[in-house]
Amino acid sequence: MKTILWIAGILLILGGVFLRLVVASWNPGAIVLTSAGLLLILVFAVMNRKKLNGGAHARHLLYGFNLVVLVIVVLGLIGVINYVSTEYYHRWDLTANKEFTLSKETDKVLGRLRHKLVITAFFQEGTGTAIRELLSEYAYVSKKVHYEVIDPDKEPTIAQGYGITTNGTLVVRYNGKTIKTQQATENGITNAVIRILRHRVITVCYLTGNGERSLTDATGVDGYHDFEQALTDQDYAVEPVLLPSVATVPSSCTLVVEAGAVKRFLPREINALKGYLDAGGNLFVMIDPRTSTGMIHLLASYGITIGNNVVLDQVVRLFQGPGLGVEPLVTDYSKESAITRDFKGTTIFPLVRTVGAAGTHTMGRGIHPLAMTSKTSWADTDLKDLFDKGTAQFGLSDTRGPVSVAVAGTIKPGRSAARIAVFGTSKIAANKYLNALANKDLVMNTISWLVKEENLITIRPKESANQQMFLTAQQGSLIFYLTVVLIPALLFFGALLAYLRMKRL
Repeated sequence: MKTILWIAGILLILGGVFLRLVVASWNPGAIVLTSAGLLLILVFAVMNRKKLNGGAHARHLLYGFNLVVLVIVVLGLIGVINYVSTEYYHRWDLTANKEFTLSKETDKVLGRLRHKLVITAFFQEGTGTAIRELLSEYAYVSKKVHYEVIDPDKEPTIAQGYGITTNGTLVVRYNGKTIKTQQATENGITNAVIRILRHRVITVCYLTGNGERSLTDATGVDGYHDFEQALTDQDYAVEPVLLPSVATVPSSCTLVVEAGAVKRFLPREINALKGYLDAGGNLFVMIDPRTSTGMIHLLASYGITIGNNVVLDQVVRLFQGPGLGVEPLVTDYSKESAITRDFKGTTIFPLVRTVGAAGTHTMGRGIHPLAMTSKTSWADTDLKDLFDKGTAQFGLSDTRGPVSVAVAGTIKPGRSAARIAVFGTSKIAANKYLNALANKDLVMNTISWLVKEENLITIRPKESANQQMFLTAQQGSLIFYLTVVLIPALLFFGALLAYLRMKRL
């Protein structure tokens, strides 16, 4: 009976300490268990006070207490390690394309959080594993992000409270604001956070009426449907503006985009754009070669020069050797502009003309080249032979590369500063080329800078890549004999030696 009291007391104390470590507080249950254990040990000591006066019994009791203290210390260390590993830990992404690492864009957006951000994902059982892992990455980057995944079938009251009718809906709450999204991807979630943090409506006005590329063309290679989708994914409002029918550019336009016009602008259209820039508007022009729309003279007044040429570069063709191509690759970008300061991707500028800055122009001092072609390129001015005969050679009037094919900067034609960017081709944002290489990154970085959201200037989220490993016959044989023959054989002989040794003993 006395021994039972001693053992029960120790077990109750251990149970109380363990419960304290689990719930991270001295709740009533932990206090009761620990107190009951101490009381039983005290009763045991009182009942055995005569025996405890002897040295042997005292030593046994001391050893017992030492054991209890040791167990408590071990449990305490485990609890401390568990707490530290929960609150302070680091994740390593060992995938080749950093598939499980959020993009720099997302890091910058989460860095703007000043209040608690709660993301509630409504996914039916068995469908929320991927979103749970993705949201855990958000919570890892920012301690202000909290998330939960709820099964709307098991918690219908909560789902009805948020007005959830579709599986896969995410509810984002921040500082009293609530928005919903069904894009359960990094791009969709980050865009939702951007929208809930934004204090203004950004309207991108797309000019029409002079043969510009169509925003509704989703099937053609020259359409701009993918470009419009990229803008709406960034939560920008896109409004077509028929420029010939308006006297002035609407004041609601945060940014005006002119892409691929082929007809000549009327004088009042040019005056409307000039008035918009003089008032501090922002303009993005993508102008193709062999077009004469009057836009060149407007841009020249702001210190931007447009070349009457096409940039050619050498391409390597399989079994044919080097040749000339009208789709130069660009890897050299300006470090002076926020658009390309940290940009490291490769872009392709199909059928592009040169775009530069007139350094002596007063309003052009803030204009910087964004993208430069390679040393093997040149700007060819003999367009007749190039397009009619398909031949070209470097002439006296041509300019050897590197040449600038895109510029951007801040100008101040009036009382307010305006931002302007010009690309020497509109094909870079067409359906065929927008998602090629890093074209979308460059185009959207330019848009973000023009609408004064520099915090979004970075590379867009990476897509998952299919990683495959191909083994030679020799490598396959090595893995087979190593795992199926050698390692099991070593374990077997090790066990056999241990058995023989024990048998001798």
